[in-house]
Amino acid sequence: MKTLTEKMLPVLLLAAAACAHAPAPGSFKAAPEPLTAEGAAVFDERNPGASRERAALDAEKNAVRRAAELFMDETARAENYAVLEIGLLKTPQLFTSKRKIISEGQDGTSYRVKAKVWVCHDKIASALRGMNLAGSDAGGPVAAFALRGAADKGFAAAFKEAFSKRSAINIKDFPFASDEALLSGPEPRLLEAAAAAGADLLFSVSASAASSGAGLSTGFYPSRAEASLKIYEAKTGRELLALSIQANAIDSSIAASFAKALASAGELLAQTAAGKADRLIKKDIPLRVKILDLDGLEVLEKLKAELLKMDLKDLRLESYSGGAAVFIVVPSRPDAQEFASAVLRGDDLGLELEGAGAQEVIFSLPR
Repeated sequence: MKTLTEKMLPVLLLAAAACAHAPAPGSFKAAPEPLTAEGAAVFDERNPGASRERAALDAEKNAVRRAAELFMDETARAENYAVLEIGLLKTPQLFTSKRKIISEGQDGTSYRVKAKVWVCHDKIASALRGMNLAGSDAGGPVAAFALRGAADKGFAAAFKEAFSKRSAINIKDFPFASDEALLSGPEPRLLEAAAAAGADLLFSVSASAASSGAGLSTGFYPSRAEASLKIYEAKTGRELLALSIQANAIDSSIAASFAKALASAGELLAQTAAGKADRLIKKDIPLRVKILDLDGLEVLEKLKAELLKMDLKDLRLESYSGGAAVFIVVPSRPDAQEFASAVLRGDDLGLELEGAGAQEVIFSLPR
């Protein structure tokens, strides 16, 4: 039977890659900020210096844990604590820039220190996202776009642009959607790949164009494009919607005529699909909550604790930099004004409301 470390090895390698290479999607840059943390170690009379160093390292570990918990939701914390323990917390030095011992001394059989630890919370957040430990994405449903058959960039671009303007569903580019073997194979394999990649939906799309008549005496060529779309629920494989559409075009060359017809078909198909899909697919729409003028990570901890007391379906810290925190929140009732009022009623920090729109609320802390 595999040990926990062996089971988690792929996750740990991914964490290392997140720290050393390209940042995870949604990452942000921020200067290290201090957290005051305590640490303890067994006191060794033969080597007090080593005892002190172990206690200081434990304080660093506790500081990194607290920073990580800011970016994890409660479910992620409960389900993935062991992964966190053998991942980020095994090498806390990778996520700190410096420390300053405030107090220290022997306490019975232990040696205890209190230290101010500067944590690289942006790196911590990036590593958690790379390990899928930063909580669920509280945004709209995520769809994978798989264009089967002969690929046409103009059709795909027209569809995505038109769809994004009309729907809360987010179309994202997944590597598997460029795999020719998958695209030419059966749809169940595409669905498995979409679910494994974390997509909520699979858009299985096909498009083709053909001449709709001989070239006219004027030198123009008419064409007709046909396009179809099936939308599946990625995890269950359930078909939610099936559409097909035609579009015509004419131009002075066959290639240009085909391109126009395909682009037109992509736009028309997206317009029809957006209206129908949003009515079929029900998912909570999040609020973006921005808090300005926060004075450090310890204040941010208190703020998150206040928000967790509220009646929320989801809460995720997206970023914190330069005193500004951005949370993605799904309230039980989708009313920004009502949410803002509830925050102010339960607030102990002195928050002030700066503005409330349909999908964004902004608060600040007076300096």
